[in-house]
Amino acid sequence: MEQRSVRTEEKQAIRLHRYTLGLYSYSLALALLGTADALGFIHTPAAVTIAIACIAANTALFVLFRSGFNLRFADPSLTKLQVYLGITLLMLSLYHVDVGRGISLGLCFLVFLFGIFRLSTRELMTLALYTLAAYALVINLLMHWRPESIQNVQQEWFNWALLALSLPWFSMIGGRIRELRDRLRERKQELQDAIGTIQAMATRDEVTGLFNRAFFTESLGHALAQAERHERSLALLFIDVDRFKLINDSLGHVVGDEALRKIGARIAGCVRGSDIVARLGGDEFAALIESVAAPLALHEVAQKIIEAVARPLELEQRELALSVSIGVAAMPDDGRDAQTLMRNADIAMYRAKAHGRNRYSFYTRQMSERAEERLALEADLHRAAQRGELRVLYQPKVGVADGGIRGAEALLRWQHPRLGLLAPDRFIDLAEETGAIVPIGRWVLKEACARAAAWDGSYSIAVNLSARQFSDPGLLATVEEALRESGLDPALLELEITESMVMLEPEAAAQTMRKLRALGTRLSMDDFGTGYSSLGYLKRFPITTVKLDRSFVRDLPDHEDDVAIARAVLAMAHSLRMDVTAEGVETGEQLEFLRREGCLAYQGYYCSPPVAEEQLLALLETMSTQRRRVRAIESVGR
Repeated sequence: MEQRSVRTEEKQAIRLHRYTLGLYSYSLALALLGTADALGFIHTPAAVTIAIACIAANTALFVLFRSGFNLRFADPSLTKLQVYLGITLLMLSLYHVDVGRGISLGLCFLVFLFGIFRLSTRELMTLALYTLAAYALVINLLMHWRPESIQNVQQEWFNWALLALSLPWFSMIGGRIRELRDRLRERKQELQDAIGTIQAMATRDEVTGLFNRAFFTESLGHALAQAERHERSLALLFIDVDRFKLINDSLGHVVGDEALRKIGARIAGCVRGSDIVARLGGDEFAALIESVAAPLALHEVAQKIIEAVARPLELEQRELALSVSIGVAAMPDDGRDAQTLMRNADIAMYRAKAHGRNRYSFYTRQMSERAEERLALEADLHRAAQRGELRVLYQPKVGVADGGIRGAEALLRWQHPRLGLLAPDRFIDLAEETGAIVPIGRWVLKEACARAAAWDGSYSIAVNLSARQFSDPGLLATVEEALRESGLDPALLELEITESMVMLEPEAAAQTMRKLRALGTRLSMDDFGTGYSSLGYLKRFPITTVKLDRSFVRDLPDHEDDVAIARAVLAMAHSLRMDVTAEGVETGEQLEFLRREGCLAYQGYYCSPPVAEEQLLALLETMSTQRRRVRAIESVGR
C-alpha cells in the first residue's frame, strides 16, 4: 500500500510538470496577445477577456492537479481536456483578432504538439476535425457579426483549406509517433523486466525471496569497508533453524520450503528496513545490522527473532513449533573482514546450539580456541581406532539381593596422546555429528563381545548403541558378525538404547528391536525416565530391562519426589515383566532402598567405578573367592 502511494505521488509530479510546460505556452500566447493589442490587431476589452479566460482555465487545471481530483478522470493527465481547451481559446482569440488570423492559425500546431505523445491517431484526427469545424464557425460568425474585420473572405477559406490539408497529415504522423513511442516503451519495460529478473536470480534466493549468499557476502564486505572508513560498528547474526531436517524428512521438501519462506519473513520483520537479511543455504540465515547503537540493541534484536520464529507455524493443516539458534559477532571486536566475522558468528551459533538451542550467543575469543580444539579432535578421532588409542572400560553390574556380579557394561574411553584419557562427553557428540560413531561403535561391540567370551561364560556384557548406530542399516549384520567371531552366547549380550533414540520413529525402532531380539540378544532402555516414552509405546517395545537414571537415584531415599519416581518405575517394570537396573548407586542407604523395593541390579561407585579388564577380572576373582568361602562356611554349619 505504501509503495502504491509513492508511485501515485511520482506520477502526479510528472503530470504537474507536464502541465507546467503547457503553462509556458500559455504565457507565450498571452505575450503575443499583449503585442497584438499594442499593435492594434485586437481591441483591448477583447484581449483582456481572452487573457482572463486563459488564466481562469489554467487556474482550474492547477487546482485539479494539486487537489488530486484529476485522479477521478479516465485520463488523469487531462491531456485531451487541455488540448481541446487550448483550441477553443485559440478560436476565441481568432474571432476577435482583426489582422493576421492566417498566421495565428499556426498556433494550432503548437497545441497539437502538446498531445502528440499522449493521444492516439483516432483522437488526433478527431481533434483536427474539431479544429476545422471551430474555425469554419469562426469564419461564419465573422461574416455575420464582424464583416468589417474580414479583408478577404476567399483568403479566410483558403486558410481553412490549408488547415484541412495539413492537420490530418499532422495528426496521422503524430499518431504514428505515439505508437512508436509506446512500442519503444514496451521494449524498454521488457528489457528492464529481463534485467530485473537476471538481477533477482543473481542476488535473490529462489525459495524465500531473501538475498542469497553471494549478494550478502558482497554487501558485508562493502558495509565493513564503510564502517572502517567512518569508524562505525556493525554486527552479523548467524541464524540456524533447529532440527529442521525433521520437517523435510517427515513432511517433505515442499512443506520445508514453505516453512523456510515464513521463517525468513519473520526474521526480516524483526530488523530495520535498511538492514540486510539473507538465506545462506539450507536452513541457515544471516542478518547484517549496520550502525549498532549499543550491545543491548543486539540482545533485543536476537531475542525478538527467537520469539518471532517460536510463534506457532501453520503448515499443511498442522501446527509446528520451531526454534532458531543465533550466533552474534560484531565489528571491530570480533573481526574486521567478512570471512572472519562470518566464521566467528558461526562459532557463536554452534555454541548456542550446544547450550540447548532456541537461544543466542555472542562470540568470545575462547570460542575460537574451543573450535580449533574441536577441529583437532575431529581429525584425531578418525584415526584413533587405527592408532589403538580407544579403550574399553568395564563397570560391574551387581545383583541387589546377593551382591554378586552379574556382568558388566562396556564404556568407551579415548587415550589421547596429548590430552590424556578422555571421557565420552569430550568426543561422543563429535563422533555422532561426523558419523565416526558408526565404525567406532562397531569396534566397541566386537571388542566387548570378544572379551566377554573369554570370561567363564557366566557374565553378561552390556554395550551402548548410539543413535546413528541404531539407525544404521548394517546394525544387524554388525551384531551377528560380532557374536559369530567372538563365539559369545547371544543371551549374554545386552544392547542399551535410549528413550530419545527410539521415540524419533517408534514404529521403525520397534521393528529393529524385534530383529535384534530374534538374534537372542537382550535389550535395555538406558536413562529411563528422562525421555519421552509413554506406557503405550513402552509395552510395544521388546525391552527386557529398564535402567533407572542416576538423576533419580542420587537423592534416594531422602527426596520424596525421587522416591515416588523410583517406586513408580519399579512397579511399572515389574507389571510389564521387565528387570530394573539402577544407575549411579553410591551409598548403602541407596542400595538398601532399592533392595526393599525389589530392584534386581545396580551399577555405581558403591561397588566399583569403570575399570580396565584386568581389574574387573581381579574383582570377579575376589568376589568368586568370597562366595566360595561363604558357601563353605554354610556347609560346615549345616
